[in-house]
Amino acid sequence: MVTPDYYDKFRCIGGECVHNCCRGGWEIEVDDEAISRFGEIEGEFGERVRASISDENIFIHRDGCCPLLSSDGWCEMALRGHELCVVCDEYPRFTESWEGYSERGISLSCEAADEIILNNTDKVRLIGRGGECSHPIFTFIYSAREKIFAILQNRDMDIFKRMRLALDYACELQDRINENNYAHFEYEPQDCFSGHESLEYFINFISGLENLYPAWKDMLARVAEHEKDKPRHIVDSIKGEQLAVYFVYRYLLKAAFDCEVLDKMKLAVLSSMTIIALENTLGDLSECARMYSIEIEHDEDNIEAIYDEFLFGEELSFDNVINMID
Repeated sequence: MVTPDYYDKFRCIGGECVHNCCRGGWEIEVDDEAISRFGEIEGEFGERVRASISDENIFIHRDGCCPLLSSDGWCEMALRGHELCVVCDEYPRFTESWEGYSERGISLSCEAADEIILNNTDKVRLIGRGGECSHPIFTFIYSAREKIFAILQNRDMDIFKRMRLALDYACELQDRINENNYAHFEYEPQDCFSGHESLEYFINFISGLENLYPAWKDMLARVAEHEKDKPRHIVDSIKGEQLAVYFVYRYLLKAAFDCEVLDKMKLAVLSSMTIIALENTLGDLSECARMYSIEIEHDEDNIEAIYDEFLFGEELSFDNVINMID
């Protein structure tokens, strides 16, 4: 299994977690195997577990909390030594697989994972063995991703310039994919920046998507208002790098499924820029990243809506997005 080199640093902090994932109304679907195991738990606790699961196999929250959350912020299932359902056991880890190849990571939506990712000052390395996938488009994009990582981790350049170069590289990559040409790819990207553009359109667009927390809409409204003045953005260069590398790692190889590598790169840079814009307006980069990840990354419908906007809209063209990275 391939992982970022920080992956094994993650530990659940349970009761110390301000934004405990067992609170807040997330719908947790219990897998069939876990339902079977839970049916064998004896006594009053077993009865309480089974009564806590709906007919649709969803944990029934009470006052916004999982019914099995203890008063000190830990899961009673874990405290009593019972195996969790798949979703609870895995989170905040995620896994992606392509035929015989697999990668894992940890999500920015978890505050403990968030701190690990954003406070890392080293250049992220991928470690481990992920198996093999011999499909030509996979190997083509996998190789290109290494180049994109190198661009984003070139600390001799401003982080916004690095993101623009990475996007230009992905644009050329997309042309090759459109031609079904997966031969060796050599291209030195160009900085196509021609004048600063506001992020207002993208922020207003994601504000219209499904949301979990009302506070998210308020956050976006404040940032959209700030973006009307077309402010230049600032960010700690290493934290900006870690954001961009995280989103590229999580999404770029997905283009092996649908051939849309430029859209994956647009998502990576716009996600990074939106989090930076949120921090510039509201402060607390970690909290802004956590909220963005919860509201956008953890809702597949929202991700698909963004991809559709890339495909059918005009405001998020390559030329416009390039000029938003500043």
